[in-house]
Amino acid sequence: MNTLLAADNGTQFKVSTPTTPADEPTTIVRIEGETSRGLVGTVIGLLEPCPTRELKLQLCVSGSELILNPITGTDLDNSWSFLGPDSLPYKWQIFIHYPVLILNDDSNTLLARYRRAKLGIVSRPRKAFIEVTPAGLSVADLIVVTFVSFMKQRVPLIELSSDSS
Repeated sequence: MNTLLAADNGTQFKVSTPTTPADEPTTIVRIEGETSRGLVGTVIGLLEPCPTRELKLQLCVSGSELILNPITGTDLDNSWSFLGPDSLPYKWQIFIHYPVLILNDDSNTLLARYRRAKLGIVSRPRKAFIEVTPAGLSVADLIVVTFVSFMKQRVPLIELSSDSS
């Protein structure tokens, strides 16, 4: 399964998830360039499932790895704190049903937020998107890769497989 994310500046991110997620990693690629000159794809992240239900996130550009522990039903804070490759503390958390990424320090600077799709029954329809604030532009790759990782932990694979049967 492939998902394509597009930024306003023309940069695209392709998320390739295997049909059997237990076997192969999810690959996240940044695609840049102009169609007339050619597009360049750079693998920026690999998300590998581990036998212990953990997810190993490899940030390919920086060469660092993060381990995501499985979420349990008793995990009430719905957040994931981690140190980025720049040694800054970050935190993905659910804020009023939407994931947001903040700088996990005294400033709590908002870096990105996910906006769900709207059907357009009450308001205008829109596609789902990740809104990156000006403070988060310098870490866009980190935002996309960790967002995919965070959401893979939040959306149980069992739930997805039962919907398709």
